[in-house]
Formats: sequence, C-alpha cells, structure tokens
Amino acid sequence: MGVHVPHSPEDIKGPSVVVIETARHMQVLYRSMLSGAATRALRIYNNPKDAIPAILSDPPDVLLVDWEADGLSGDRFLKQFRSRQLYPVCLLPVIMVMSQVRQRAFEQAIKLGAHAVLAKPISTTRLFEYIAWVSAEHQKMQLVGDKYVVGNLVDRLDNKQLRAGGFESNGFEQDEQMAQVESIQSDVDRILKSSFY
Repeated sequence: MGVHVPHSPEDIKGPSVVVIETARHMQVLYRSMLSGAATRALRIYNNPKDAIPAILSDPPDVLLVDWEADGLSGDRFLKQFRSRQLYPVCLLPVIMVMSQVRQRAFEQAIKLGAHAVLAKPISTTRLFEYIAWVSAEHQKMQLVGDKYVVGNLVDRLDNKQLRAGGFESNGFEQDEQMAQVESIQSDVDRILKSSFY
C-alpha cells in the first residue's frame, strides 16, 4: 500500500499548519512556500511559548517546529507537548526542523515523539512530501510512561532500522547536498526579492 507523495502545492488538500520558527528569513520562506500550498490555515510563531496556547485552542493538522527555537528548545518542546495531560492535542503530527541533523539529535527527536525530522535548508518539494506523509500516515501513537511517541518509529530506531542516514554529516552525498542548496538558494533569492523590493 503506497502513499501518494505530492510534488506541487495543488497536491496538498488543505492542511492547517502551525510553524514555530525564530529566524525571520525562515518565517518568510515558510510563508512563501506554504501560502500557495492550499493550506487551510497557516500560523507562524516566533517561539513555542506563544504558539502553545494557540495550538491548544485551535489545533492544526501539522506542526513544523525549529529544534533550536528560542525560549523552549525542541527537545523540551516535545517533552511538554507529548504529555498525556494534553490529550488529544498531544497526538498531532510534529515535524522537527534542524540546522544540522546529527544522528544523536535525530534519535532524540524520534524518541521524544517527532513524526519526522527535516534538515535546513528545506526545499519546497521536500516540505510538501513530509507534510503530506505525516498527514496521510496515521501512525499509531504509543503511551510510554506519561508521554506519547510514534510507536513504529521508536521500534524501528531501537531495531537500528531507522537512521538519519542521508542527513548525517558524513553520510550525505555532497552532489545531492549541493543540488539541494542551489535549489533552496534560488527559492530564497526569489522570495527575498519579491518580499523586500
């Protein structure tokens, strides 16, 4: 059974997305990429402390969270957000976004309840793929202690079947990385020109 992976904004059918990102240029980039993506709603917050009350009162379909967010780091955010006390909101899909995805941070994010981990810079295509994947895949959340985690991902991680692999600094193919950087740079240049000039 396969999952359709979208490659254009038209393929995403109206998810509601909350982005928690401290960097202004990344906020502009997310807004540009997701505004044309037929999102039902897009809300961007500078930090988790401002976002959490809004998430609790009006839950989105997907959360994109900066691992290095000011005020509440990604690991602390996941520890608090995945608490059973926040049920059922704590079951929402969370994609963690990291500047550098190292194996240790990747494993920590998955073990704390992230559905996926993305590396910056993010291409529009990759972002669409991950949003669609976490939206379509109804992955069973499992209560471990007083926190929820994505059971099958933690099991795969424990069985050494899941790795940051392509994102790990020594495992990422340089040509692929350069192509991604060039693609992102052209997107950033286009966005910055249209936003600030």
